[in-house]
Amino acid sequence: MIVLMILSWILTSIFALFLVSMVMLKRWLAVLVLILLILAVMPLTSDLIKQKMEFRLFPLVKAVVVILLLFSFSRTLIDRDAVSIYADGITKEKFRTMYSEKMKEWPVSYEDIFLDTGYGEVHVIKCGESSLPPLVLLHASGVAGWSWKYNAGELSKHYQLFAIDTIGDAGLSNYDDINIVMKTGEDLAAFYTEIFDQLGISTASIIGASEGGFIGTNISLYHPERVNKLVLAGPMGYSGAGKSVFRIMLAQLFPLKIFQNSTLQWAFGSNHEIRNDFDEWFTLLLSSTAPKKVPPLAFSAEQRRSISIPVMFIFGERDRLVGNAEKAAMLVQAIPDVRVKTVDTAHLAAAERPDQVNSLILEFLGQ
Repeated sequence: MIVLMILSWILTSIFALFLVSMVMLKRWLAVLVLILLILAVMPLTSDLIKQKMEFRLFPLVKAVVVILLLFSFSRTLIDRDAVSIYADGITKEKFRTMYSEKMKEWPVSYEDIFLDTGYGEVHVIKCGESSLPPLVLLHASGVAGWSWKYNAGELSKHYQLFAIDTIGDAGLSNYDDINIVMKTGEDLAAFYTEIFDQLGISTASIIGASEGGFIGTNISLYHPERVNKLVLAGPMGYSGAGKSVFRIMLAQLFPLKIFQNSTLQWAFGSNHEIRNDFDEWFTLLLSSTAPKKVPPLAFSAEQRRSISIPVMFIFGERDRLVGNAEKAAMLVQAIPDVRVKTVDTAHLAAAERPDQVNSLILEFLGQ
């Protein structure tokens, strides 16, 4: 009996925290369901019903009510009327304005390309001489193609760069229909080969940061004939993904400044230049978007062994998303042609130590 009472108060506290979150997010239907949930699990409710109505709420009936209310709460979190990943048009415009401001710092002349694909419009930043070999840049989750501004100057001396905005993420790429999205790594690979075809790229080397590394790996697994070499900087899909997704979901679900600041510190470290550049963008992402992308689940040992192209991993010694760099390095040794480098950075190694990372990339690619 005491155990059930303690459990009831624990559940009451948890639902109360969700209630505060939903009030802050102005999800009023969810607020109503949570109030009912709190009343259903709170021990005082059963006592009150027994005293005032002379009726006992049996545990089985109470459990069924709680399960039905939990299901109802989960349904309120699904926005059936959503037409984009953004909370509203104002949010989308804020991202566009920030994107434009970030691109003022792009170090070389560039061209904005918009491709009409099977899933929607895809934005690509193109720069570098057309006579140079192609190099595809796939950004980290939530930060868009502009985040390669730290590396574009040096890399574009040797390659024609194509920085692609991930569709379903904050940026200038957009799904035509938010309900028709990619669901698997194979879907991703097929989609990017379509992008390659439209850009006139037969084969290219790929640099993928974080989630971009997950995308690049899938292209290499399903269409290795399109990839020359693969550079993965703090990639998802190898370690750390589950913890990362949970941490970010927590910051989105509870949009309190203390949670958001903690998440930013955890993700980007304490480098002031990086924080100044990414904080405003990522804070808006946490509070006002619902990205729809293929989950960066871990690749199996068999998948890692089947990667047939040369791969270089760059792990940050202070990367909390990926975790311990030595353990991560051990995990990827099954790849037949692999090279591993570690740098003194947090998660965004290419942005935090661009000169060092650029040198590692160019050496690996043969420049």
